[in-house]
Amino acid sequence: MKYTKECFWSRLEITVFWEENLDSVMAESFSLLDDFEQNYSRFISENILSEINKDKSAKLPKEIQSLISLCLKVSELTDGYFDITILPLLENAWYGISEYELQESLGYKNIILDWDNLTLKNNVNIEFGSCGKWYAVDLVYNKLSKYTDNFIVNFGWDMRVSWKKTIHLEDPMDTKKTIWTIEIVDGAIASSAGNKRRIWAWHHLINPKQKSSENNILSVYVTHRLWVFADVFSTALFVSPLEISKEVIKKVSWLEAMIILSDGTIYKSRWFDCQLTI
Repeated sequence: MKYTKECFWSRLEITVFWEENLDSVMAESFSLLDDFEQNYSRFISENILSEINKDKSAKLPKEIQSLISLCLKVSELTDGYFDITILPLLENAWYGISEYELQESLGYKNIILDWDNLTLKNNVNIEFGSCGKWYAVDLVYNKLSKYTDNFIVNFGWDMRVSWKKTIHLEDPMDTKKTIWTIEIVDGAIASSAGNKRRIWAWHHLINPKQKSSENNILSVYVTHRLWVFADVFSTALFVSPLEISKEVIKKVSWLEAMIILSDGTIYKSRWFDCQLTI
């Protein structure tokens, strides 16, 4: 049985491998997605996220507190290459809704999180494009797992699976082909690539230190038990230098990755066990 929904500018597809009627559960789950998108998408004006960026302070609900805590930890691990204050760079490169150019105030150290109290210093703004929608879909996964234990969630070709599934990985040189397979057991796989959402030389994966799109890497694939971890780190490893990425992978439990550089060099962590199919 399949359930689909358009959200966060992507297509969500959930396949349940037992013949069970989960219509009411999926309706509740999709409502969670709608609420998160309406409240925290940077593509929607006058929502909670826009108020946070306007007021530069907020008392956060528990889920957003934990999400920002994760982002700050990843920023520290990557020496600031992962940074959720890059909103001005995205908006100024036409990845947003602002009608005027934003001041490029950046730096994750300007995010002060004291339990549930958030303060943004030096006029920085935050955005959750690298993590928010996968956090929201993890909520759907967790809810669905209470009712069935054999299903797969496909969100923009990133996957989280229950039980065990073989996943096909895209060839970064030809998006119409797959070139590897990998077996995922009760976990998630996420990818980041510069050939997505490209506008001329710009794409959505920004190196905050260079203030431009990162083009030294073709693609990154990351596995982790949690989807939000897999996706946050796929972005982080894409925009970070390879040596920093290698150190990050060593430090984070359950994190495995394959990084494909623009010159064709491939780095695979020890337990990223993918197989060529050609």
